[in-house]
Amino acid sequence: MGGVSSSSFDNDTGLWKGKVTDTNNGGFVGIRSTPSFEWDMNACTGMQLKVKSSSPKTQRFKFVLRDSTDFNGVSWTTSIDVGGSNSVMNLFTSPENSGVTTIKIPFDKQVPTIFARTVPNQTFEKSNVVGVQLTYSKFEYDGDLNPNFSLGDMDLQLLEVSAY
Repeated sequence: MGGVSSSSFDNDTGLWKGKVTDTNNGGFVGIRSTPSFEWDMNACTGMQLKVKSSSPKTQRFKFVLRDSTDFNGVSWTTSIDVGGSNSVMNLFTSPENSGVTTIKIPFDKQVPTIFARTVPNQTFEKSNVVGVQLTYSKFEYDGDLNPNFSLGDMDLQLLEVSAY
């Protein structure tokens, strides 16, 4: 990929922060779990996140679940808006006090993607969730640009991840 963007994640605080640049064809940062678990989520209908950002502007991130250990395989992706004065994105998001935002992500609303390109005719295997990922990218889906993206500093504090 060749980009020079960088980020870090603090396991103690859940704070993910970094700097995004488009030098050398970059324009994104991401973090992902190492596939070292296998969650059976057949009894669940979605994921819920509690997050916080210090950005004065709304930033659009992608929350990703993986049902395969194929490193570059299909990702089950949902775009989420966080921060700024307008931190509400459709029915998934509700702002709370102190800048914390709760986001509900129904499994049936996830978008199957590979590198921000949608992949048709895929089935999410709820019985085999093996990875979680967050991405902040200049791209939305299928070549469209992320309308809530800007180069430079970014941050997202992941306070809670749960299934419902």
